[in-house]
Amino acid sequence: MKAIVIDDENQAREALCVLLKQYCPHLQLIGTANNGESGLQMLQTLRPDIVFLDVEMPGMDGFEVIRRIDRIDFALIYVTAYEKYAVRAFEFSAMDYLLKPIDPARLIQAVHKASERMRLRGSAG
Repeated sequence: MKAIVIDDENQAREALCVLLKQYCPHLQLIGTANNGESGLQMLQTLRPDIVFLDVEMPGMDGFEVIRRIDRIDFALIYVTAYEKYAVRAFEFSAMDYLLKPIDPARLIQAVHKASERMRLRGSAG
């Protein structure tokens, strides 16, 4: 499964990438973006299976990125420091919602849930 990380904070983005490599080695990290605009382009060209998306970013926030996509055919996991966006995230098709700093156990759980849903989708098609 292919994944991308979209987060404007360098330290948070790099920390998530390290956690993914350490705890989810079966994921192939195919790209990272440091803003919503480049994240949107990456979504459209790389076609990831899982997207880790920050909410608060300058210019285009995580909700606007999703609003601009025609079809969500990937597992969307919001990653943010704020609990206040949780309900809205699920309204925007989030599969999971992780709070920063990311707990490795929650990350593993979220990736497992996404992997399972992708597997079920593949067997249903």
